Amino acid sequence: MAEGTLGVKARLRQGIRSAIRGGRLAPLSRLAALDRDQWMALAAYRGLVQQAFAGRPLAPQVSAVLWDNGVFHDAAARKPFFSPARRELENSSHHYGHDIQIKRHAGLPLLGAPLPWLLEHGLKVSSSATFERPRGWSRGYLCMGPRRADWLQERFGLPAESIGPWIAYAQPLLAAAEITSLRQQLGPTLLVVLAHSWDQVERRMDQGACIEAVAQQAARGGYRSVIWLRHWKDPQLPALPPQWIVACNGHRSNPWFLDAMRTLLELSDGLVSNAFGTHLGYGVALDKRLHWLTVVAEQDLSGLSGAKAEEEAAEWSERQRLSAELSARLALPDPGAAAVAVRELLDPYWGFDCLRPATELRGLLTGHGPGLREPRRA
Repeated sequence: MAEGTLGVKARLRQGIRSAIRGGRLAPLSRLAALDRDQWMALAAYRGLVQQAFAGRPLAPQVSAVLWDNGVFHDAAARKPFFSPARRELENSSHHYGHDIQIKRHAGLPLLGAPLPWLLEHGLKVSSSATFERPRGWSRGYLCMGPRRADWLQERFGLPAESIGPWIAYAQPLLAAAEITSLRQQLGPTLLVVLAHSWDQVERRMDQGACIEAVAQQAARGGYRSVIWLRHWKDPQLPALPPQWIVACNGHRSNPWFLDAMRTLLELSDGLVSNAFGTHLGYGVALDKRLHWLTVVAEQDLSGLSGAKAEEEAAEWSERQRLSAELSARLALPDPGAAAVAVRELLDPYWGFDCLRPATELRGLLTGHGPGLREPRRA
């Protein structure tokens, strides 16, 4: 009897699915199409990153295009911060696929009920840095580290939870055996992540000096291979040594961006940078050797005005201060002491010990988890 009942239910579900797909239930078919478009987007981007990392010799350059309404578009032609994703209620929560990473870790459907949280989508190190204001549906904020969480909670009077570095929730695109094989082929590998422009903020540096400094660091550190990670807006650099590997993780709307970043980090032994950005904490979280590049980047804020320009100037000033402190700690003569000192400097922003197990994260994301911090009232 039970088997017969289950069979009827299964046939009924199949018939309804068939009717929706065939357009015979018009209102439901329109709703299903919205979901189908998003599943297609996830699959399309997944194909991009998988193709980029599957080729040999390794040349992991993910195309910086946007999938919108069933077609890929040039990302450069879109307005700043544009994201065609429709998974969450807040546009910025789609950046870099943060919503996908934590829902997957928590065992939640990648497409389902929108999260009741606003997601931190980039590193901010100054207390004056703005964030999307809460709306009626928002439970609060999810951040990497406790310092940012405290700032947001104080400002908006809503819970702000630190859940640790986003990279910890990412998964490499390649199987463990393939990563091991590639590491054997590449030998000790240095990943390069430099300061880059973004939307209305322009950053410039002497690229020739960067290339020379990276080559010197690779030689000093005993690295056999170099992976040069370029931002999607960066121009191609024909002057790079031909044996260096050029990588790109695509546009911020790529929902598998962090999976690509984790793959590059797992292929690498060290990370070198001249920018105080998310990648530094990601390197520490995955136990990579950090190196500081002394080639200075300059920032041009002429594309901004008023309060926003002042905010970004304050943020840049604080990043410069932290960069100098990081460089000093990396230069400590005892490597072990240097590693501890660097982790202590970065921990308030990345929250290395704030990671949530799957069951706890699931409760937090759905708004039913225990242990939420009481909001501070202004």
